[in-house]
Formats: sequence, C-alpha cells, structure tokens
Amino acid sequence: MATAAVRKKKARSKKAVSILVVDDEPMIRDMLEQYLGLQGFRVRSAQGGAEALALVAQDPPQMIILDMYMPGMNGIEVLGELRARRYKGGVIALTASQDEKLLQEALNLGSVDILGKPVDLARLSLAIQVSLAFGA
Repeated sequence: MATAAVRKKKARSKKAVSILVVDDEPMIRDMLEQYLGLQGFRVRSAQGGAEALALVAQDPPQMIILDMYMPGMNGIEVLGELRARRYKGGVIALTASQDEKLLQEALNLGSVDILGKPVDLARLSLAIQVSLAFGA
C-alpha cells in the first residue's frame, strides 16, 4: 500500500516539472518532446536561441535541454544569456561535438550535464532525475 502512495507522489511531482527542449533539428525536438511527455513532464520546445529566451522569460521551466550548435544564437550564447538573466533551473547540453573548449565552456556556465548526439534517452532521463533531485 505504501508503495502505491509513493508512486502516486512521484507521479504528481514529476508532472509538475516543466522542461524546455531547444534544438534546431525538428526530428530531435519532436522525439524529445514525445519521450519526455510520455515520462509525465510538461514539455515545450523552441527551434532556436531567441525563441527559447522568450519562452523562458514568459514561464521559466525547471529544466532546459539545449543543443549547442544552432544557427543564429548557439547554445553557449543562450546559456550565457540565461545565466545573465539569473535563470536558476538546470540545463543539459546536447552536442555531437567533442570540442573540449566548448564542453568546458558549457560546464563553466553551469550546465548540469553534457550529452552526446544521438541522444541516449535512458541517460537523459537519469540526468534529469539527478539534476532535479539536487535542485538544479
């Protein structure tokens, strides 16, 4: 009986978590939206940095999944702007790059994790859970 109550509480708290997916690739954005939605998260998406910043200003999500390479405003620029605006939520960076300078810069700007592309959905779920557990 207690186990069912614990599961119910976890489901309620997970549903309250909002996530913003930011990626210029529609296939990745759609896949992440669907997967995270099935996990019980409230998910919004943006196809670029300017749109993401506007959405964060309207209703800050608890977590942002942010592609590092996008046209116009790249992920590092978005992350820097989020920090300048004092965004307190967690950010998970996505990249296909192995550029150590870029990866270090993402970490320096407070990214809670950096995941490679193609995205390992199990690892993404774990990164979200850990970040939320530690209050990022």
